This record gives sequence, structure tokens and C-alpha cells, in this order.
Amino acid sequence: MATIQAPGIGSGLDVNDIVKQLMALERQPITSLTTKKSFVNAQISAYGSLKSKVADFQTAMNNLNSPQKFQVFKATSGNDSVLTTSVSSSAVAGNYNIEVVSLAERDKIATKAFTNASSVVGEGTLNISVGSNSFALTIDSSNNTLAGIRDAINNATDNTGVSATIVTGDEGARLVLSSKETGTDNAVRISVTDSDGSNTDENGLSALAYNPEGGVEFRPAITSAQNALIRVDGFDVSSNSNTFSGALDGVTINASSVGTTTLSVSRNDEKILESVQAFATAFNALRSEINTQRSGQLEADSTLLTLERQIFDVLNAGSSIDGSSFSYLIEAGVSINKQGVMEVDSSRVTEIMNNDFDSFVNLFASENGGFAAKLSTLANGWLATDGLIDSREDGLKTQVKGIDEQILRMEDRMISVEARIRAQFSALDTLVSSLNNTSSFLTQQLASLNNSNK
Repeated sequence: MATIQAPGIGSGLDVNDIVKQLMALERQPITSLTTKKSFVNAQISAYGSLKSKVADFQTAMNNLNSPQKFQVFKATSGNDSVLTTSVSSSAVAGNYNIEVVSLAERDKIATKAFTNASSVVGEGTLNISVGSNSFALTIDSSNNTLAGIRDAINNATDNTGVSATIVTGDEGARLVLSSKETGTDNAVRISVTDSDGSNTDENGLSALAYNPEGGVEFRPAITSAQNALIRVDGFDVSSNSNTFSGALDGVTINASSVGTTTLSVSRNDEKILESVQAFATAFNALRSEINTQRSGQLEADSTLLTLERQIFDVLNAGSSIDGSSFSYLIEAGVSINKQGVMEVDSSRVTEIMNNDFDSFVNLFASENGGFAAKLSTLANGWLATDGLIDSREDGLKTQVKGIDEQILRMEDRMISVEARIRAQFSALDTLVSSLNNTSSFLTQQLASLNNSNK
């Protein structure tokens, strides 16, 4: 049976309040540890923010840290309605005259008109080929209608690239089949084994037969499979689709309409300038983060000084760089002002690219001394597993784990401490209660004696 406790009844003391205050004193070390844990977690968060800025800096370096990253081109079409393009780093500067002679088409054929989608067509076997691939369908009483054949084609697990729809017009419903891809390599051909014994008479299932080369073509195709054709400086280039990826090195041509236009492929100096400006932006963001953390959670943390010192060791080196006539970024229009902010002189950068592009590229990307190459190596090291930042974060996380373990042990101890204090006050309460009872008894006895003497 549970015991109802009422501490302090015997003594009149507010035991619960006294125990509460004593336990608050006992918990002060836990409070201190909790405060310390919050501070360490704030440092971990600060390192996360710093790590993010270093990662941005690393990304900016990755766009400048090798000569291949400067192989950036743009292709300009004289008429985007005729063709558009995309380019890769393997492109070569040049100017071309391009004629789009024809666009790619897909096979699209239609049957004769039936009353409606529920009309029975016939039974037998359909063999449908798309280019060199084919699949077969058995048509019986379960799927011999126009809609049934449509669904059988579309749901075939081995369908090699043809889709079927029903178009209902004034004359009735027609089954329309089309190849999913354009070009002659995806031409559709349909052979029939008709249950009525005649496979090419347009009666029964034969209404679906289609093979222009074999003379089985009951009506003209809606569209016939055709390759796209362009002429580049007078040379014919064909493709199954309207996309041409091999006509010009590193250039993909997307034909849009028949017509003639020009195409100019040139180095994309604007894109390179954007990468240089992104480098400056990332550098400034990292410097700002370092300054913020230096006056905040990571005050007096040597990691910040290490990062900053290593960066400026690279920027101030002034050593000879393979393949470049420059030794400092400022020579190519990238400088750091009195406030420590990196600035990019766009005009100077453009001038250097036009006059000495190789020197400009190697100033950043040379394996022997290029600024982006060296800074990229630094950033990679800082962010590596067991690198500068990772090691510091691991150390702080280890501290948090240790603090949690200390708090857990002390919380366990608090249970026994509170039990001991309550036991002591319970004994005191009992003693005081006993003394009060004795005092009352003696008082009564003395009072009785006094009355007797009178």
C-alpha cells in the first residue's frame, strides 16, 4: 500500500522548499556544463557556416583551376527560328553557312474509317516492326475491336516504339499508328496473318497491313519517316532526329525549320569573366565570414588565422608561373583594396584576354604556380576528411559527447543526493516531532505539579 508523505508535518518546516533550494545548489555543476555545451554547439554551428563559405570558394576555384576550364565557347545562330545550338569545351572557333534542307519526320499511318471505336476489325496476328525491331500481337475475340487493338498495341510489354490512337472524324473512327521516334531508321511496317486467309485485301485484320516497299499501302501515310538534312558549307549531313551532334566539333545543332542561316562559334569571354568575378565574390564572402566568426563564436580560434594566412601566402607569393608573363593577379585586373575587398577590373580582364589569353589562363590555371590551382588545392585540403575544418569539428563534437556523458552521470547522482537529503530531513522531522511531544508532556507535568502545590 502506498505511503502518503507530508514532509515537515512534525517539525513545521517547509521541507519541500528547503530540498528544492539545496538541490538547485547541487545542480549548479550541471547548469555550468549545460552552458558550456551550448557554447560548444554554437562553435560547431559557426564551423558549419565557415565550411559553407569555404565550399563556395572551392567551387569558384574549380571553374578556373585547369586550362580546360577556359575552353568555353558560344555559338551564335544568325536565325534562331532556323536552328539553335549548344556547345562544349571541345568546340573550335569558326564561322559557317548552314542550310536546313528538311526536318526529321516520323511514320504516321491511319486505317480506313470504321463506324466507331467499338467496331470489330478482325482476328489473326499482327507483326509490327519499327526499324529493325519488331513485336507480335495475337488479335482474337477479346481484343478484335478498334479500341481493343489500340490497347493491345499500347500495352504490349515488348512494344518496340509505336503508339496507337483513335481519331474520330465525320467519316468515322480510324486507328492511327505512329513511330515514337523520327527518321528512316524508325520506319513502321505492319504485316498481318488474317484469320480470313487473305492478308493484304484490306478486309478484316488486313486493314492494318502497311508496307510501301511491298506494295501494301491502302492510303497515303499522314507523314512518312524521313531523316533531317542540313548542309554545312555545302556538305550534306543527315540525322534521324532534328539534332546534329557530329557535324561540327563540340557543337550540337538543333534544326527548327527549313531555311538558311549563319553560325558563328567563338570563345565566350563573358562566361570566363563571370568565373573570375565569382572567384572574387567567393573570396570576399569567405573573408567576411572569417571576420564575423573572429568577433563571434570563434574568437581567438587559431583555425581562422591559419585559413587567412594560407590564402595570403598564395596571393602574395609573386613567383614565376609556367606559361604566363604575369606573377600577380593585379596585373590581370584582379586586386585587393585597402579594405581587404577583392575587386575585378572587367575592362582590364577583357583586354588581357584579347592580347595575351594564354598568359591569362596560366595565371589562374597553371599546375606550377597558377593562383586558382593553388587555392583550389588549399580549399580541397581544408574540406577533406580529417582536414583542418573536419578535425576541428570532430574535436568539438567529442567535447559535446563528453559533456553529455558527464551530465548523465551527474543526473544519476542527483537522484541519490535528493533521496539522501529527503531521508535526513525526514529523520529530523521525526526527531523534532518527538522532542515537541516530550516538551508538551513535560509542560503538562510541570503544570500539574504547580497545581498540586497550591
